[in-house]
Amino acid sequence: MAVQTAYDGVPAPRGWLLLAFLGVTVYLVSQLLQAYYVAVATALGLSAAEVLRALGVTSGLGSLLVLSGLVTALWRANLAAGLGPSGVRGLVLGASGVGVLVLFEFALLLDLLGAGGESVRAFIVAQPIGGAFGNALALAGLASLAVGLARATSLFGRTAPDTRSPERTSEP
Repeated sequence: MAVQTAYDGVPAPRGWLLLAFLGVTVYLVSQLLQAYYVAVATALGLSAAEVLRALGVTSGLGSLLVLSGLVTALWRANLAAGLGPSGVRGLVLGASGVGVLVLFEFALLLDLLGAGGESVRAFIVAQPIGGAFGNALALAGLASLAVGLARATSLFGRTAPDTRSPERTSEP
């Protein structure tokens, strides 16, 4: 049975939840503007392709803010409630997913600024796969952190210890 350790004095994750809410707002506004990218391009005096690239970067930034805010908030909640193996696993998976997304977002930003070379273009070509992989890792981390928090707070009740005796095999 894994030992859980609770840390007193861990502040509430309000700031991280605010960061996640800000990320949702940035993401939604970016998606809304992508629906009307021609009107946005006309209003800003830019080409439609430039506007779509810029809105792709802001959309990715919003996604990063949401996932990093939620992973950190759940991690802090796990620390306060009692850290178990699921919480540690969740932090590793969540941070790995956010890290992958940061790598691809940085490549998109470099391309938007015109500082991209061949290696940046390779990242941009692989961005749909990398984005899916990063999101999958981050969401797996969030799920593991939620399981760890549910276990630490006994949300679904305590599990009874296994009292069965191991079956003995008789030697012939």
